[in-house]
Amino acid sequence: MRMSIDRLKLWLGAVPAAVVASSVLALSACGDGGTAGGEQGPDVEDVQEDGEGDEEGDGDDENVELGSTVTVSSEVTEVLSNQSFRLEGTDDWENDPLLVVSARQADVAAGDVVEVTGTVEEFEYTTYSEDYSLAEEGDYEHFEEQRFIVADQVSQVASPSPGTE
Repeated sequence: MRMSIDRLKLWLGAVPAAVVASSVLALSACGDGGTAGGEQGPDVEDVQEDGEGDEEGDGDDENVELGSTVTVSSEVTEVLSNQSFRLEGTDDWENDPLLVVSARQADVAAGDVVEVTGTVEEFEYTTYSEDYSLAEEGDYEHFEEQRFIVADQVSQVASPSPGTE
């Protein structure tokens, strides 16, 4: 089948337009105000809560229990050591970062969007400091007796653009 030059030009013009349109739709789906990455199931806030139910009664609490395996995605806000870093949730949790520790070296940097799968535990520096090569104890004071994730897997979803750090 032969295609005329005019028809070929029309087809070649339509393909880039379709790609741009689908990219815009995909990016707009990410802007829901939740944690980065559009994860399904629990988010950073659900891990931080005590699992006793939704205080406001709106039914969106995932009731994450200690010992549960979760997958969350969010932006890395600070790298504390080769095996530990902080995640932020939505703007509501600006002062309550979520600690993540990993048995393997976590190849992440501040600004990276990561997906973390691991077990929800209660943090005690003395329990985890040796096995996870944590930094100085003072860097972890805020997390003492708080929920955190012991990561089995850390995957980078996105890196910051050059010049945005």
